[in-house]
Amino acid sequence: MIRLVVLSAGLVLASAAPQFVAFDSATASSTHSTGSLSGSPAFGAQQALSAGSGYWCSSGQHAPGQSVTWTGILNARRAALGLKIDWAYAPGQVKILTSSDGSSFEEAKCWASSSRSEVAYEETFMFDSVRNVKAATVVMRSPQSWGYFGINSAALVAQPGPFMLISGITSPAGEQCLCASGAPHLEPCLEAIAAGDGSEVFQLTEDGQLTSTVGCMTLVDGDTTGGGVFSFAECAQAEGGDGRSEFALTSSGQLKMPRLGNYCVTFLGDAALANAAPTADASATSSDSQHTVDQLTDADAATYWASSADSPVDVQLDFGSVTQIKAVEIDWERPAQAFEIQVLNGGGWTTVSANTGNNLPSTRFSGPAVAGTAIRIHMTKAHPTLGQSDGHAVYAIKEVRVLSSAARAVVQDCGEAEQNSDARDKFFMAAVPEFSPAAGFSAQSRAALLRAAEAHLGSLLAKLYSAMPNLAACGFKASLAKASPAQLAAVARAGQQVTTTKKASDAVSVAVAAVGPAVGSDGAALRSLVQSVREALAQVAH
Repeated sequence: MIRLVVLSAGLVLASAAPQFVAFDSATASSTHSTGSLSGSPAFGAQQALSAGSGYWCSSGQHAPGQSVTWTGILNARRAALGLKIDWAYAPGQVKILTSSDGSSFEEAKCWASSSRSEVAYEETFMFDSVRNVKAATVVMRSPQSWGYFGINSAALVAQPGPFMLISGITSPAGEQCLCASGAPHLEPCLEAIAAGDGSEVFQLTEDGQLTSTVGCMTLVDGDTTGGGVFSFAECAQAEGGDGRSEFALTSSGQLKMPRLGNYCVTFLGDAALANAAPTADASATSSDSQHTVDQLTDADAATYWASSADSPVDVQLDFGSVTQIKAVEIDWERPAQAFEIQVLNGGGWTTVSANTGNNLPSTRFSGPAVAGTAIRIHMTKAHPTLGQSDGHAVYAIKEVRVLSSAARAVVQDCGEAEQNSDARDKFFMAAVPEFSPAAGFSAQSRAALLRAAEAHLGSLLAKLYSAMPNLAACGFKASLAKASPAQLAAVARAGQQVTTTKKASDAVSVAVAAVGPAVGSDGAALRSLVQSVREALAQVAH
């Protein structure tokens, strides 16, 4: 999809779905004062960070040659194509400076005179080339008849790249990020990042599609009725030719679907977790006539479901629609010793938690949200003592709780979507400049390398431990004098625990160099210990 961007010089640029990135903080060299306040907050530099009722305004009464500056600052550097400014009080002349480190600035657009007579209008300044921007300064001079300089909002025109979309919705769990698994949903940003699967990372394609690790976001059938239903699909299939998978992030922070009309993405419902089990359809493959499956979700601690046998039994909860399952809690009356928690999505069951030695009265599974239309508890072994009832083993559960977010992604008229109390229609873009789907593999490779080095060192220590009776005669006591008590204890533990010896290939130094800084290990001390072990073994051998 080709968009047209009006330049400050009156030219037109063909651009692929530009991203508008709001600044995170701002400063100004001059601020209008009201009453006795020196630089009133109502007109402070921060007022120009996003579109709204407020704006930054200078103090006024500026001399023709006096320069006034407004500077926007980003938390993370972005590759930028230009700067978009919504003027509240346009200057007679303006130039733009940018900084890649937030301290050293260079000229990105030289002084230019305004060719328009309006007090307020939008203007986009495109740079001659892509610039890495941590901060941008708008320098203004030559006040016009209104006497002030003022900015309603300023945003970078950013080069498309990986980013997170942080929702403006209010949540007791902190900032919520848009995530892609099943249907688009919100998760606490820190938890989404910690999951390491990249579900919180998006990119905008040249056609305006919002793509993630699981495909492109799309409005099913392009139907906006009741807010519509969003899902993710392979990008070619997601586009129905009517704009159902095309998005544009506006300078005010709304995620708009421009080809569908004046529709924007927002969220309905509470971002806090709620129990979805009471409204689910419960069933079981085996039930005691006095303890039926409906007692699983009645919130009554005095009642419970029980099976009539100890053979494999399933308890299932059907939600009727895709639900983002964040946690599953089970209060047992007679616990299963072996069981699995499984989620149904797309026609197949996926095991998200398994336990083969349960002895606890309560079980809680918690992790990154899992999309599913149903869950089931697949019990395969009754507890030999805690699972007894009238002389035979059974399963019994007091209550099952399925915690999920009630917030649902929908489309609304952009004007109507703004009528909320917590900016849930706004999405704040946070750059992810170093994201790579291969990062997880790299971390796994490092962990494997560390385990290999550990096994190699363990085999050496095992040899050392077996040779300890002869070490005194070899003078090894002095060699180990520089080792710490913890290291010496590790020698003994390794000798007791490692019973097999692997062929020694000197990958230890490589492994320590690769992973030592990441895990905080003392590489020099580790190498010293390895060398001491080798020397001792060599002396014993002779």
